[in-house]
Amino acid sequence: MLVARLRVVHAIPLVVNGRLRSVGDVVGRLRSAAAGLLTQEFTYSTGHLATILQGCLFAPSVLTFWFVNGLVDFSTAVAIGAVATPAGLQVRVVAYVLLVPTFLLARAAVHLVHPVHRKQVLSGSCPNTRLLSLDWISMGILATGLPLALRNLGPWLGMNTIFVAGVFLLPRVLPKRQTGTLKLAAIVLGVVTFVYATYGDTVATLPDPATTLGPVATLTLDDTVVERLFRTANSVTIGPPLVATVGVGLNRVLTRPELTDIPLVRYSLPKRDRDLVVAANAAFGTAFYLFVVAVSTRDVILFP
Repeated sequence: MLVARLRVVHAIPLVVNGRLRSVGDVVGRLRSAAAGLLTQEFTYSTGHLATILQGCLFAPSVLTFWFVNGLVDFSTAVAIGAVATPAGLQVRVVAYVLLVPTFLLARAAVHLVHPVHRKQVLSGSCPNTRLLSLDWISMGILATGLPLALRNLGPWLGMNTIFVAGVFLLPRVLPKRQTGTLKLAAIVLGVVTFVYATYGDTVATLPDPATTLGPVATLTLDDTVVERLFRTANSVTIGPPLVATVGVGLNRVLTRPELTDIPLVRYSLPKRDRDLVVAANAAFGTAFYLFVVAVSTRDVILFP
């Protein structure tokens, strides 16, 4: 009896060691399988996870562009007066935060609904097409506030007059070696003129812009006109097609060679897209923003 018990006692470590060895084998196999799976998924040309991360449905560059573009757009909107109140700024920030998941869901839906794109995505490759653009969609969030910025119309006219003359007209009659410097000077002068005409009267050490620039600093739109333009841009029926038209115009102007050949400026300009793509994305972004406004404030403008 004592011998049998001793055998059992000696057998217990063997059983425990055997089970631990078995568990260790299972863990090792799982670790090896996981490593193999990750290796396959992160292969450049195959794997659905790689397809997602390489930009078909999502890419880290989307977040980078969203953050940088948001800083530039919102700071510009505040500077030019496209945001009238803190409440209006808050709603636009909420819409911009919700923009990335909405954009990713829309892009996934577009690829998965299209039969050819769906086949490519499910096979581990990414469709080589540009149907949705985060740049033009985000434009709809802030473009609806531009009528507020046009209240001070004079600085806008002065700045754009300098732009047109220095970037598009004068370089046609001057030697080519001087055009680059002229264009940069025109852009800087236009921005300085706009800032001075808009905010120069608040700095005591500067001369009065109304005296220096004349009508450029004093021309304003009537409040009734501004309100009508704002309601038009923020109406459900007119707003999306109106912003889409503005987007198509900007797409044609900002991608002209007179601007894209300026070394420091061309990196901040959008790529030329098809008019239909620009219009669809700008209209979608505007409709999305108006939806966020309706949910947040219960304020819906059907007709201007």
